[in-house]
Amino acid sequence: MNIRTAFALTALLAASASAHHAESAYDHSKVSSASGTVKEFLWANPHVLVYLEVADDRGHTDVDAFECGSAITMIRNGWSRKSLRVGDKLVVTYYHRRDARPGGMLLTATDARGRTLVWQTATTP
Repeated sequence: MNIRTAFALTALLAASASAHHAESAYDHSKVSSASGTVKEFLWANPHVLVYLEVADDRGHTDVDAFECGSAITMIRNGWSRKSLRVGDKLVVTYYHRRDARPGGMLLTATDARGRTLVWQTATTP
C-alpha cells in the first residue's frame, strides 16, 4: 500500500467517525427550556450527559436526558466534572430530539444562583 492509499483510507475513516457526531438527531429550528432537578451528571466520553427530573403541567415527573459534548470539549467551554451535582436545581435550554423522546441537546444550564454554563450557542439551520 502506498502513502496516497493510506492517506485516502485514513481520510475516509475520519469522515465516518465525524458522522457519528452529527447533530441531525436534534431539531435546530426551535430552542426550548426546561427546569428541574439534576438526577445524574455523567462526566464521560463520548458525550457528557445531564439527567434532569422534570415535572410537566400536571405534576407528572420524568427524567429527561440532555446530551452535551465530550468531556474535553466541555472543559474548553468552562465545565468540569464538579459543575453540577445531584440535587442541583437547573433551567436548561436545548434542542429537542427529532424522535420525540424527552430531552435533547443541551445548550445552556443555569443554576439556582444564576450561574450559566454554556455548552453551545443556539443556531438555526
